[in-house]
Amino acid sequence: MNILITGGLGNIGLWLTSYFLDGGHQVSVLGRNEKVKVEHENYRYIQADITCSETLSNAIDCYYDTCIHTASYNEHFQKDYSKKAVLINSLGTELLCIALKKYGVGKLVYLSTFHVYGQAEGVVTEKSSISPNNDYGLTHYFAEKYIEKNAKIHGLKYVIFRLTNSYGCPRDFYTDKWYLVLNDLCQQAYENKSIVLNSNGKALRDFIWMGDVVKVIDKSIYSDQCMSTVFNLSSGNTFDVLTLANIVNDAFSSIYKDKLVISVNRNDLSEYNNLIVSNEKLLNVIDYKVENNFFSEAKKTIRMLISHHE
Repeated sequence: MNILITGGLGNIGLWLTSYFLDGGHQVSVLGRNEKVKVEHENYRYIQADITCSETLSNAIDCYYDTCIHTASYNEHFQKDYSKKAVLINSLGTELLCIALKKYGVGKLVYLSTFHVYGQAEGVVTEKSSISPNNDYGLTHYFAEKYIEKNAKIHGLKYVIFRLTNSYGCPRDFYTDKWYLVLNDLCQQAYENKSIVLNSNGKALRDFIWMGDVVKVIDKSIYSDQCMSTVFNLSSGNTFDVLTLANIVNDAFSSIYKDKLVISVNRNDLSEYNNLIVSNEKLLNVIDYKVENNFFSEAKKTIRMLISHHE
C-alpha cells in the first residue's frame, strides 16, 4: 500500500511509520519539520504546513490507499494554545481533506480523543453525549465534524478513533512528550533514583499500549465495517498513577538491582471516580487482544535514557 501519515515523526506517528515500513509498505510522512531522519528505501518525507492550503495542495501529489492523520497540537500548557489548537487540529483537518480530494484517498484514518466526551466517571460508549470541557477535546471534535462534512459532500471514506492514553517507549529520544505519565516516571527514576508524585497517586486512567494502537489501525484499513464510523480506541481497563510508579520501580530494579523511593502528596485528599472507556463496539468488528506492556516499555525507556547518557 501507499500510505500517508501526517505527524508521522511524532510520538504515536513514529510507531506507525516504523510498523508500516516494516510491513513492506510505501510510507510518506507529512510534517512541518523533519526532526527525525528515517532511512528506508520505501520512505519519503514531505515538508508542509497543515494549516496552509497552498503548501498542502502542492505536497499531496498522488493517490494514497490510506492517510493516517495523527498531526495535532496537544501542548495545552503552551501560550496561545486555544488559537493554535483550532488552526492545527480543526482547520488543519479540513484543509487536509480538501487536499486529499485532488488525487483521492482510499480511506482516511483519524486519531481523535476520548476527551470529546468530557466525562469524568461512569462508562463512556460511542453513544455517550459529546460535551468537551477543554480545547483539546473541542478542537478534535471540530475535526471529526469536518471529516464527516467532507464525507457527505465529497464521498470521503473514513474511520475515526477516539484514543485514550497511549503509552510506549519513545522512538525518538528528543521527543517533546517526556511529560506523558509513563515517560515522566521513567525519567524521574533514571535522573533522581526516586519518583515524586504531585498527587496522591489515586487518579485513574485508561491506558493502551501503542503497539495495540498500530495493530488496530492496520486492521481497520482492510475492514469494510470500519467505514464512516467512530470507535473508542481503549484498553477498557483503568490503572492509577501509583500502580504505574510501582511498575517503573520494578523495571528500574530489574536493571539496577536497587529500589526507588516513591513519594506521594499526603496533603492531597482527592478521591477519583472510575471512568471506563468502552471498546465493545470495536471488539465486535476487529479481533484484537489488549496487551499489558507497562513493565517492558518502562524498562526499554529507562535503558534508552541510560544509553543516551553513556
